[in-house]
Amino acid sequence: METYKALIATFALTALYTGPVVAGPPVTVTFMNLGTQTATYTPITNNEAITKVNASPTPQASVIANGSNTYTIQSQISPDYNHANFRYQIGNKKCVYLATFVTAPGYGASKIPKWNNTATPGGGATCTIKVTKTNPSSYAWSVKITMK
Repeated sequence: METYKALIATFALTALYTGPVVAGPPVTVTFMNLGTQTATYTPITNNEAITKVNASPTPQASVIANGSNTYTIQSQISPDYNHANFRYQIGNKKCVYLATFVTAPGYGASKIPKWNNTATPGGGATCTIKVTKTNPSSYAWSVKITMK
């Protein structure tokens, strides 16, 4: 009977294990609302929805004027890729942000990391995105995004 219980426990643990997690380097995002009204987090596109799913904790639905919100996003697609695509709105002003990381093959087994960041304003908004830190060994990075 003890052997039977041990086999069931082993099977249950094996069934839950699906292999190694393949995750890209995390990006820590700090959103700062520099406006005079509340900013709302409004994911619309598929990439923005994926970003929300990959975020921990989930971004706050709204950020008060002069407030901030910090969260981490980690893609589950590849250890050589991550993206964060998010949209905020204050009244008619809109900002769409995109932060990406990808590695390209280098010489031998080396990899060449590349971080790209864009902020696209709409409705008279001022939007910025800036890398504040990168880790050369894990490729994790941090960005500060602002909206006004």
